[in-house]
Amino acid sequence: MSVFRGVTLPSAFDDLDTGITLHDPESGAILDVNERLEQLYGYSAAELREMSVGEYTAPSTKYTESEATRRIRAAAAGERQSFEWQIERATGELRWVRVRLSPTTIDGEECVLAEIDDITEYRTRERRLRLLSRIVRHNLRNRMDLVRGRAAHVGRAVDDEALSAEAETIARVADEVGGLSDSVTQIEEMAEPDATEREPTNVRAVVGPVVQGARESYPDAELSLVVDENAWLMADEGLRYALEHAVENAIEHNDRESPTVEVTVTADDGGQCVIRVADDGPPIPDVETDVLDETVAASSTYHGTGVGLWVMQWCVNSLGGELSFAANEPGGNVVTVSLPRVDERDASR
Repeated sequence: MSVFRGVTLPSAFDDLDTGITLHDPESGAILDVNERLEQLYGYSAAELREMSVGEYTAPSTKYTESEATRRIRAAAAGERQSFEWQIERATGELRWVRVRLSPTTIDGEECVLAEIDDITEYRTRERRLRLLSRIVRHNLRNRMDLVRGRAAHVGRAVDDEALSAEAETIARVADEVGGLSDSVTQIEEMAEPDATEREPTNVRAVVGPVVQGARESYPDAELSLVVDENAWLMADEGLRYALEHAVENAIEHNDRESPTVEVTVTADDGGQCVIRVADDGPPIPDVETDVLDETVAASSTYHGTGVGLWVMQWCVNSLGGELSFAANEPGGNVVTVSLPRVDERDASR
């Protein structure tokens, strides 16, 4: 049990949708909470001041009083903390929360402020995503390997050209469906908390390796890279995933013997970094891009080839950017990724 120091949160904190707790920087004791936190935990501020961390921590969660105190002291020393934690509400209901700890000063007193958001729905979606990944990677892909093997066997066993062509089509479709596993794996990786921790990133450091990797994987393709603006972005692994899909699609869906792909990086007048991937292949079918438009209803007649464009859009949108598609002149496609820049001086701090 701790002694209340009399430090309280300003009343404006009661208007926030985020739960707030104010802690003693040394003992870790709760000094005050806002109304949202009382609603989330199901306890009043007076009750929480008299409770230990273990009393509102889920039984299966390994988060002890000493661990809580260690994190609070680290935050007080300037090491901001961010972590996920499962709480047990007064009703016995278990909820997942994300906690961010940072030092602050209120009424001349040094304290540690905790911002607490309910992420239970996010965690639930994450679990569903992992289940989907398991189904696709361990079941669907294995079945497609079997179909591919049987198609190859049929193709070798028959002399009829028409049947042989049908067997090749089956094998190609099996490759496409089996390839969904890779995209779902990327989605799963993006669901990991560490994967979405953004940091200042030099765009050349991302685009350069993507283009070089494509040159090594597709030696027959002609790839060029022009970086007119050496911009800095707040980015995570999603940027690399999006660009890899854009470049690979430009090559793999090109019907020329030697596909040409031009990647350019420029800046616009609105503080955006613009990355364009231009090719000379056949137009991207509308059916592929229409499904990215949330205003277009899903249809049973959809015959898209994969989820690569979905992965691209998800990654770009998560970074606060925009993904767009246009025709290239005299022929081909231009895939454009626009992302907000950050000042290089701020990025180096």
